[in-house]
Amino acid sequence: MNRTIKNSHPGERVLFSTRPRFSQSVASAYLRLIILFLLLYFFTTIIRYLAAIQTQISTLLTIPFVEWSTDVLLLIIILLFLSLIWTYLSWKSTCYILTNKRVMIKSGVISKKNVYMHFNKIQDIQVSQGFTQRISSAGDIEIFGGRDRTSLILENIPNPDKFEDLLNQKIENVTQDYETHQPKDLRDERYQ
Repeated sequence: MNRTIKNSHPGERVLFSTRPRFSQSVASAYLRLIILFLLLYFFTTIIRYLAAIQTQISTLLTIPFVEWSTDVLLLIIILLFLSLIWTYLSWKSTCYILTNKRVMIKSGVISKKNVYMHFNKIQDIQVSQGFTQRISSAGDIEIFGGRDRTSLILENIPNPDKFEDLLNQKIENVTQDYETHQPKDLRDERYQ
């Protein structure tokens, strides 16, 4: 669990690392998957039906209706398949990391993107769970920074309560370290 990460700060260790909940992250792909299976299952039936239509309209028009329709169906199947692969690769390339110094989001299939926020910059945390997220024990965590209303959003994170507790512990440790190490004249009187 105490692994180091590439491009890390000296002494930085990984405390927690996870990916978004698979079932929630690819939820939008379920409909595409069903459509893909239906198209594959009924492909020959659809082509036969289109051929019957072409024989009825062949007296009026002489267009290659079946060939064009077959090409369009194949193109739709290929695009659905590629979109499913892209959804999976996007899920696989997203990682949420909590180190002893910061929260990080690593993502990107083709171009990589690393976004992070140090604990001493975190002002507030918001955890939200929709109905389906509660069923699958997932949720969204939005971490607000102090400057320019910056925020990190960790979508569909598994066990958001556990992550929130760990994050709050680290924030409290950083706050306590800051208060004990600052010069006496800068300390707030209520902490003395």
